[in-house]
Amino acid sequence: MLINTSPRRPNRERIRRIKATLHTALELSDDAMVTVAELTCLEEDCAPVETVFGLLRPNAPQLQHKVHKATDAVVVEDLMEVCAAWGFEVQMSALDAFTQEN
Repeated sequence: MLINTSPRRPNRERIRRIKATLHTALELSDDAMVTVAELTCLEEDCAPVETVFGLLRPNAPQLQHKVHKATDAVVVEDLMEVCAAWGFEVQMSALDAFTQEN
């Protein structure tokens, strides 16, 4: 069971930067949406905190990928992993904006 009971709230500005970086790097249209949520898991064998990335596009199946760390700990390599999991080949240079802001 996933329950978001974390006493601290994720950094909203960081989440906005992650979403914007992925949207730009993947060259998504304006009607595509990237979602980022930090969740706390209380299940056995589950990481205590994970960041769930989603990609919603018209006429395409929803894509999702989880990284087992808080949004504040997400690094450019994690974003590369998300892109690859979604089937996008992205060069590290496409994520430069995220690297420079962190």
